[in-house]
Amino acid sequence: MAGKILHGPKKRAALLEMTSLGEFFFNQADRFGSHICQVDANINKSETYSSVKQRSVRLAIALRKKEITSKDVILCCSKNTIDNTIPILAALYLGAKVVNLDPTLGVRNSRHLVSLVCPTIIFVEDSSVGFIESSLEQTNLTPTIIVFGDSDEYEQFSELVRPQEDEEEFRPVKVDIHDTAVMFFSSGTTGLPKVICHSHYSFLQMLTIGQEYGYNYGSTLHFTTFYWISGMAILANTFMDGSARVFCDDVDGETILKIIQDYKLSAIFMAPVYTYKLTRAENLSKYDTSSLRYLLTGGTPISPEQTKRLNNLFENGEIIFGYGMTEVGRISSFYPETNKKLMKIKPSSCGQVAPETSVKIVDPGTEEVLGPNREGAIRVKSPSVMVGYYNLDSSQCFDSDGFLKTGDWGYYDEDKCLYVVGRLREMFKYKSWHIVPSAIEGVILEHPAVKEAVVIGIPREDDGEVPAACVVLKDGCVVTNEEIERFVVERVPDREKLRGGVAFATELPKTPTGKVIREEVQKSFLQLLK
Repeated sequence: MAGKILHGPKKRAALLEMTSLGEFFFNQADRFGSHICQVDANINKSETYSSVKQRSVRLAIALRKKEITSKDVILCCSKNTIDNTIPILAALYLGAKVVNLDPTLGVRNSRHLVSLVCPTIIFVEDSSVGFIESSLEQTNLTPTIIVFGDSDEYEQFSELVRPQEDEEEFRPVKVDIHDTAVMFFSSGTTGLPKVICHSHYSFLQMLTIGQEYGYNYGSTLHFTTFYWISGMAILANTFMDGSARVFCDDVDGETILKIIQDYKLSAIFMAPVYTYKLTRAENLSKYDTSSLRYLLTGGTPISPEQTKRLNNLFENGEIIFGYGMTEVGRISSFYPETNKKLMKIKPSSCGQVAPETSVKIVDPGTEEVLGPNREGAIRVKSPSVMVGYYNLDSSQCFDSDGFLKTGDWGYYDEDKCLYVVGRLREMFKYKSWHIVPSAIEGVILEHPAVKEAVVIGIPREDDGEVPAACVVLKDGCVVTNEEIERFVVERVPDREKLRGGVAFATELPKTPTGKVIREEVQKSFLQLLK
């Protein structure tokens, strides 16, 4: 069957087309003044939009006195708090570029990331000052350090958000909306991390693509810091409709259910692997979660069995499995207004192509555009695509038609629903079969004793590579490798059997963003076989 390019629907109206991110946050905060903007569920502390605007304006004026302009990079390093939103908004008011570090990163990785962006100012939580100092060693960088909390050595954030004489007259600066506004570090799974740049325009396009097609999430709970694009997207989405961003530390499933109940949350964002905290929690019926309308997830496949458990847990809600990436934002999803029925009957799909977006599936060897149900490399074109990598030539990331090479492998069906089956670089061949590790990993994770699992290919003469698994068990669980192998055999096609065996580990090697480094797992596995 001939191939085609899938096109998402055209937007009904152009929203925020000529607005900068600074103007967007400033104007929306003014619009929703008395509404609750953000809630720290760890300490039950909240803040209104008016307060957020006032503090961010005061900080912007203080930064302007330090001669911060659109040429500068402002870096923030903090867990989620009421305060760490403020420098982001203040920097955007001035047209400066914003980038975030997660304080749980190792010093070696952080040193490399800081060197990539050369920040003028670093805002850091007091508990992570030593981490930032170590990360700056051997870099020849001397940024101004401003501390959330107490510090005898550095300027304190609290000093910079005091009243300013001209704060009532302050307005965000005018910028070129196609200039870089926010930056994110790539995962580094296939090489050194890069810095993904989004303009004011491209980032705001991400918001309008979802908002115009039925997704007004309302008050949303998340756990990711602003290091991740999901954290920034949730912040911006709440400003769209004046709802609250609720955040907390990584907690157990029962605590999450209590937070949903206490704050009457309408949405929650979490990675598929963390949804097991909810379905395995005790006392599920104890909490009223009827307010929840959306559970948003994506990034890795979620099994039909787990989707069913989640649907049973949140009877009034919808499990929305979307597909996206930091370089482009949303690529596909199910949209409530148009395809609720498809969402129910295609639980393994990540939906139809997003508005204003085009997707094609190609044979990476020949560049042939493939038809339905033929697997290939996923390419995407969208107004929300990144402007490029910071200080790097990004032309190799796009094909001759201007489509971004996602690095993902998948297909679409007759209903134009998209399926992502794995990463191109993670796949391997057993005999003539393409083996997708994530599909087997999803099966292994269904075992009640398994906490984490990664599947890799092990070379075996005429067979090419055979599947093998490295498994991390939950605390207190004892399982043999034979039991894991039998568990998988009963649930997968013959070609996906763990012919390479099963090994156990106490932890898996991961990148700073938490993605498993498969090359290291494979190397360790091969050492065990010697």
